[in-house]
Amino acid sequence: MSKKSNSKRTARRIGVFGLGRFGFGLAVRLAELGADVLAVDSDPGAVEQVDQRVSRAICLDVTDEFAMKKAEVDTLDLAIVCIGRNIESSLLATAVLRKLGARQIWVRSIDQNQAEILEAMGVTKIISLEQEMALEVAQSIVMPGTRMIASITVGHSLAEVKAKPEFVGKTLRELNFRETYGLNVVAIKSREAVRDPGRPERIETKINDLPFADDVIREGDVLVVIGADDNILELQTEH
Repeated sequence: MSKKSNSKRTARRIGVFGLGRFGFGLAVRLAELGADVLAVDSDPGAVEQVDQRVSRAICLDVTDEFAMKKAEVDTLDLAIVCIGRNIESSLLATAVLRKLGARQIWVRSIDQNQAEILEAMGVTKIISLEQEMALEVAQSIVMPGTRMIASITVGHSLAEVKAKPEFVGKTLRELNFRETYGLNVVAIKSREAVRDPGRPERIETKINDLPFADDVIREGDVLVVIGADDNILELQTEH
């Protein structure tokens, strides 16, 4: 029987530039997901607040080429510019990152004019929070209980779906997802109570990222499925 390798994958090195509400939340969540996060802002208070929650936090002017070079931004796998209303600073930071050789650059855009400039600058991805929020709201209305994680191809997605009451207590084999719903279950997320001596009980999310046919669905489980969007919608439709 083959054994799993004990070697760990190298964490992606991601820089988050701008620690407003969006940037701060993004940096912390990326770190929680195992990324090696560099968080950067010119506000000492913001840097101090995030310091213990990411790999490295630096206070500097993101538009200062010399300071950014010392931060070794060219070694990052991904640089994300999260500066909010100061469009000039956002564009300057983006230009500095490009000049210093950042491999991939994602930038938050607050309006169409900024998006067009960023597109002309050749950034890897433009993040439009308003547009993404609109899509998420639309999906929550049409597909309640479902969170689309990523579009795989046109009309096919990876999504999180709350387990229906009739799934509880049954195995994946019994539910026969592929034949019944035209979907593959690639992971199961469960919420479990964790009790440590001398500490209050807390709830943690456990992920079964290699579900077997005999794994049983429990109440409150979330199924991570992949397949056609129409099939994902059908799964959540009450008959």
